[in-house]
Amino acid sequence: MKLFFAILISFLIGWMAHTQNPIKTVSTSPTPKDCINDNQLNPEIVEKIVIKEVIKFVPKKEIIYKEREKKEETNSSEKDLFLMALDKDEFDEAMEYYQDADEEKHPLYQTALFGYFEKIKRAEPVKAKEQMQSFIEIEPKSKIILFQLVNFLKNQEKYQEALNLLIEFSYLASYKEKPNIYSKIKGISLNYIEKLSSTKSFQPIIDFLLNRMDSGVLVDFYSFELAKIYTKIKEYEKAIKLLEELKESKTYKERAKEMLVYIQNKIEELKEYPIQIPLIRDGLHFLVNAYVENILVRLMVDTGASITVVDYKQISHLPVTRENALFHTAGGDIHQSIFEAKTFTIGEVSLTNFTITGTEYAGDDQDGLLGMNFLGRFKFKIDQKEAILFLGEKH
Repeated sequence: MKLFFAILISFLIGWMAHTQNPIKTVSTSPTPKDCINDNQLNPEIVEKIVIKEVIKFVPKKEIIYKEREKKEETNSSEKDLFLMALDKDEFDEAMEYYQDADEEKHPLYQTALFGYFEKIKRAEPVKAKEQMQSFIEIEPKSKIILFQLVNFLKNQEKYQEALNLLIEFSYLASYKEKPNIYSKIKGISLNYIEKLSSTKSFQPIIDFLLNRMDSGVLVDFYSFELAKIYTKIKEYEKAIKLLEELKESKTYKERAKEMLVYIQNKIEELKEYPIQIPLIRDGLHFLVNAYVENILVRLMVDTGASITVVDYKQISHLPVTRENALFHTAGGDIHQSIFEAKTFTIGEVSLTNFTITGTEYAGDDQDGLLGMNFLGRFKFKIDQKEAILFLGEKH
């Protein structure tokens, strides 16, 4: 730059000197006074002329920066207004800026909204839910906010609302997006079924699954889950009807066949063991509720006990049929009294004039043992996985 100034000054001085007095020689270092006498330009004047001319070609840095800032401010004015509205919690105003903005800016705005909702949903969950729903009405294809709202509803155990959103969105989704959406629908549906199962009431689950089958989305999935419920509550005919239809499904074909075999085995089992009594799991053992006449006792199922044993305190009112009866046990020979109950009932089975041994029984949450003088009257087996005592007619 200095070299440029030096060349330009020399050129101007030479040109001016030539036009004013081409013959006279100018001192290399003229003073202002000499310049006046010799009709030469004052160096100070020359410098001002040069600077003025140079400015025309070299704009100042401040001018460049101001123009750049002005341009950037113009390009980002809408973005700034949108973010400013969110920062001020002016959601409705922010939505106006969103709808007026170019579509290419929407992904950036949606990311900002995601952070905004994450911040307020902890302190104001109702407000966050309403605003997310409001935004989805404006932008129904926004996956980032839709999934955010779905997770929010799921965490609050509002499964039905979350599923309605996902199913509605599945109609708008592309072919590539559908597998991910369907996976979320299945996951939330299973969460809801698990919650309903905890109430031990199956009718709400059945109603839910039937309703979802009517939605037309993932019909095979909901049909198979319904077949599982019908199987669990032993409504086998309804389960078989669903599974026969699912045999034509590419996804559920093999599972439907396996379940049909399982149901057929259960039907045969019911014929052989028509009485099924639920047991209570206690570690490696199983307990059963029984009634000695009208007194409830809890007994441990013991196939090694020849006679049923109940704590004295529970049967002291019963008549004694024999005192000091000799019993051979693993701990040695003992003498105990034998009582007789007019009725002894377990589930739907009720026996009369049932023999019981009285003893001091100190088991936790137990009042005695259910022995072979009850079990031996039946063909029996225990399903340890399902905790069920099966009783059938003994031939």
